[in-house]
Amino acid sequence: MTAALPVLLLAAAVALWPPGAAVAGERVRRVAAGAARAAAPGDAPAAGARRRWLLAGAAGLAAGLLVGGAAGACAAVVVTAAGERALRAAAPDRDAEERAVLLRELPVACELLAACLGAGLPLAGALAAVAGAVPGPLGRRLHGVAALHRMGAAPRRAWADQPAELGGLARVLVRAGESGAAAVPALHALAGEARSAARAQAQAAVQRAGVWVLAPLGLCFLPAFVCLGVVPLVLGIAGDVFG
Repeated sequence: MTAALPVLLLAAAVALWPPGAAVAGERVRRVAAGAARAAAPGDAPAAGARRRWLLAGAAGLAAGLLVGGAAGACAAVVVTAAGERALRAAAPDRDAEERAVLLRELPVACELLAACLGAGLPLAGALAAVAGAVPGPLGRRLHGVAALHRMGAAPRRAWADQPAELGGLARVLVRAGESGAAAVPALHALAGEARSAARAQAQAAVQRAGVWVLAPLGLCFLPAFVCLGVVPLVLGIAGDVFG
């Protein structure tokens, strides 16, 4: 919010100008609103860090009061540090969530783009139409690429800042824009590959879940196997050797 403070002050000053400056005041207020929205995401990590330290500090204070004395002070410090680290490790990874959403929505976006291009829409119009139909971060990224196309940017420049999850889509559309190759069959193929990859990941996750489900059962049977199978054998061999 610190970076947006001068712009907000400028907007307040313009709001007090005579009516003849209403257009300029409206423009400045829009700039101020955009700066505030841009600064807000940057404050989210700081707010999360303060929340984590507050919760960890409360747990450390409770531990210190419970133990008491010098040992309680040490316990408070240890519990606070350990609690903050545990909360930070348990916090959701925003980048990982965005990558998962991009991969999940990519096949649908490819099919929609193929339909729009097959109907005769230009690339910028097709990207804008699909951006309005696809929710979440993929729609926002496609909207940005469409805006760059409309401003006359080269296809390679328009896709330069996109994440690796959109690399296949970027290669197909850049090749189509630079060489005139047909993009519709490539988009259908890319959608099929993305669905196959998602299916393989889901199957691997199911197999891992099966292993983790059987792990507690193995931990329950292992002590019984040791007590009933290994220990009598060892005792019998020890009795024969030392008896």
